[in-house]
Amino acid sequence: MAVLSPVSASMRFTLNLGTVEGKAVTKTVSVNNVATGAAPAALLTVANALTPLLQYSTTAIKKYETSL
Repeated sequence: MAVLSPVSASMRFTLNLGTVEGKAVTKTVSVNNVATGAAPAALLTVANALTPLLQYSTTAIKKYETSL
């Protein structure tokens, strides 16, 4: 069985820019160099601190990991 080791992690914020011709317009903003072993509660705390600094409202926050 293969063993996966996390190499890098990032958080991606999806921002709501509004609508154009009835279609939602979104933008993503990534925060790189997130600790691979960071607890979900710690990431939520950081995300909650960063959200008010963003120009648009946040619709989603996801963590992405790369493993080898």
